[in-house]
Amino acid sequence: MTTDTPDQSAPAPASNRTSPGRRFTPHNAVRLSPAEAERQGRVTRIAIEKLGAPAAILFLNSQHDGMADRPLPLATASEEGLQAVLRRLEAGPA
Repeated sequence: MTTDTPDQSAPAPASNRTSPGRRFTPHNAVRLSPAEAERQGRVTRIAIEKLGAPAAILFLNSQHDGMADRPLPLATASEEGLQAVLRRLEAGPA
């Protein structure tokens, strides 16, 4: 006769969680320099203040005519890129 009780001798499935107190970091993660992190935070904060969060996310992650790259990576890469994105925000995100 068979029973529907689980086999107690089977090992527990491995957990995909990280140890308590540790954060998951992908192996291909890019670590920003302090200057890059400051520019990224600054442009994000200003865009959210000016446009509101949903519109800021769309603006920062979309390609725009006349810009060499999307605003977030452009502003993160250099002070000149940050200034170009801030000028675009002041003119209107269209």
